[in-house]
Amino acid sequence: MSELQQNKRVRDPKWDFSGEDTKILVHGIHTYPAMMIPQIAKRLIEKFGKESKTNLDPFCGSGTVLVESMLHNINSYGIDINPLAILLSKVKTTPIDPNILKKEFIRIDNKIREARWKPEIITNIETSKFFNIDYWFKPKVIQELSFIKQVIDDIKEEDVRNFFYVAFSETVRKVSNTRNGEYKLFRIPEDKLKKWNPDALATFLEISKRNIKKMHEFYYSVNIQKIKSGELWSKVLMEDIREKTPIPENSIDFVATSPPYGDSRTTVAYGQFSRLALQWLGYDYDIIKRIDKISLGGIRQKKIKNDIPSDTLYDILERISKKDVKRALDVYSFFSDFNKAVDEIDRVTKENAVVCMVVGNRTVKKVNIPTDIIISELFEYRGYKHLKTIVRQIPSKRLPKKSSPSNIKGDAVSTMNFEYIVVLKK
Repeated sequence: MSELQQNKRVRDPKWDFSGEDTKILVHGIHTYPAMMIPQIAKRLIEKFGKESKTNLDPFCGSGTVLVESMLHNINSYGIDINPLAILLSKVKTTPIDPNILKKEFIRIDNKIREARWKPEIITNIETSKFFNIDYWFKPKVIQELSFIKQVIDDIKEEDVRNFFYVAFSETVRKVSNTRNGEYKLFRIPEDKLKKWNPDALATFLEISKRNIKKMHEFYYSVNIQKIKSGELWSKVLMEDIREKTPIPENSIDFVATSPPYGDSRTTVAYGQFSRLALQWLGYDYDIIKRIDKISLGGIRQKKIKNDIPSDTLYDILERISKKDVKRALDVYSFFSDFNKAVDEIDRVTKENAVVCMVVGNRTVKKVNIPTDIIISELFEYRGYKHLKTIVRQIPSKRLPKKSSPSNIKGDAVSTMNFEYIVVLKK
């Protein structure tokens, strides 16, 4: 790891955004693991992408960068492999007249009131069925969620239907038998499960009401005329950034993203987080269970090849290999996939485009991986200039405070307290 790379790191408390509301506007309509906070996306756009015509977030997650791009009158592309991320990003970047949503909410509320008066409406309903549904949900909750899903299915307008599917997805997470505050699927312990009695109907109405308020604020914050005319747009694509995407060559002025920090198996399990909601929404189970596997580093390579342009990475791999060859292969596999993603980002960006990557530096086998430095080396190899790396402290983690990288119960290490914003120019 060169001293020059280390010296490009600048600790700047102004980027901590301690105590700021990170759930403003539509940013707060649904939880998602390791979300980039809107304040960072906003400042990156204003500082490095003000003149941009078209932005890209190649790991768009729940759509923070896309929403902020729209608020700044900049067109954007978002890419992700997770169907839940696609749904969230599409809904967040589709401003809907709040009066239409309020009208639909009244219809749903009336249906729920009627069902409370006549419980047989819910008890006689044909309930949803999918693998392990009884393990993750109580019988009463299954009936209530099945009823809500059918009421939403009846909405004719697709954008409005999707808006309420997002509230439904968040409800599923809150009323399931999963431990609170976890992104991986862990069930509530048996003793607590006996007392667990969530009200799915009330939860759904509460979330819907909150989300309508947030959409109301967003609707009046964006340029609706430009959006309606098609002049201002956000295109959300379910694609793999390691492959060639439909985005035209040399079309992107500015890239801002928070890529995964490592493979899903040992870091943030986006697939596990999304699984129950996607099952309820009727997605193909084969697609759902593959999300973590098709994520970066999801498939472990058989051997470490000398094909990634980063000296720092190979120093780190050597140190990890001495302790655990399999874990070294995991790290290599992740960066091998990441390197392919850099190829596609490079293909679609224009000359002089700025690329900003918000990353965390994880620890594997007690070896710290300087992901920020490895990323800057991957881009520098392709002729990019590393402008600087902004170091920020994370005031309240959007990741679990402890993770168990060895996946052995009790074998937990502290997750990252700092984020590194790598700024590069093509």
